Amino acid sequence: MLTHFKSLIITSDDIEKCNEQFINLFGQDISRLIVDNDSKIYKHYLKNGSVELCESHDKDDFFYFKKLTKYNQYNGIQALSFTSDNILDDHKKFKEMDFDISEIEEIDYNFIDKTNTNARFFKLKKTNSFDLDLLVFEERKNFKHEVTFEDFTISKFNQIIIYTPNIVYLKDLFSNKLGIRLALDKVFNFGEKDIRMMFFRIGGVTLEVIENYDSKFLSYGGVGWHSENISKCHKRLIVSNFDMSEVRKGRKPGTIVSTVRNAPLLIPTIIIGLDD
Repeated sequence: MLTHFKSLIITSDDIEKCNEQFINLFGQDISRLIVDNDSKIYKHYLKNGSVELCESHDKDDFFYFKKLTKYNQYNGIQALSFTSDNILDDHKKFKEMDFDISEIEEIDYNFIDKTNTNARFFKLKKTNSFDLDLLVFEERKNFKHEVTFEDFTISKFNQIIIYTPNIVYLKDLFSNKLGIRLALDKVFNFGEKDIRMMFFRIGGVTLEVIENYDSKFLSYGGVGWHSENISKCHKRLIVSNFDMSEVRKGRKPGTIVSTVRNAPLLIPTIIIGLDD
């Protein structure tokens, strides 16, 4: 079964600049550089997942997929990955569900510090306009990348927001087929119209799915990051030249949030913390 959220896969055509922006956003350098032939991935390790910042090329592969495009753009969120506690069983199960699925592949991560690690994974490919690209990796129980997070840094994912014109499709995909826990399915009204939202939880990360009839395509609506001390984090980000909103009460009781208006790649971004 799928056990954890593994990574958010992002592409950029200026990977060095974008990597520096993420270092500044997170408040410390938690990245390791992976090199695959002429391609690069900066992998930023957080407590409950990682950001895989991939260099985009017009025609070349980058590790997992042929060139992925987001509305004909090469910058932004492209895919999600999860870990499986039994990759052979999951691969067989998903194949029987008639997913457009790759065979199990192996990859060697060649870190720039000369350490290598091997991983097995398979791809669940996007097949329609309201689908998404997913990767499933074998769980690596002995792998640890120790990072110490100060209270003014960003330490983990809170949620990844997904807009979809077909929320029933994603409910079936995440809950019934992939086995990701549905924590909430509710209609909200924030002052304009009713909006159906679903929260799926896996490994401490929320996949926040929001129904959007105004678009024919699935799109990523942004990322919510967690900081242990949002006041300190907010001050640090302002000093680091991020355009921050005021700190305000979050929709979830007991939380406070701030919006980052000029986040890397202009991905919609909020910082979330607990209200003292």
